[in-house]
Amino acid sequence: MKKDRRPQESDSPIEELRIQRTDLSQAEFAVKCGIPLRTYQRWVSGQTEAKLTPPQWKTLMQLLKVESAAEIPDDFA
Repeated sequence: MKKDRRPQESDSPIEELRIQRTDLSQAEFAVKCGIPLRTYQRWVSGQTEAKLTPPQWKTLMQLLKVESAAEIPDDFA
């Protein structure tokens, strides 16, 4: 059986939600959201500011099972 190599915690609020609410790796999550993996990694590390399109926001919220925008952190990092 393949070992899950995902971190079990993160300093990034959005990454923490991904870990808690999905079984997706960073790469799988980024692809499903239509975001390049390296871009997603820069967002969660705080290197760049997240700028998502409305369809990306919609997909991200669905994958994270978010019912209200209030559940999304103001900053990804």
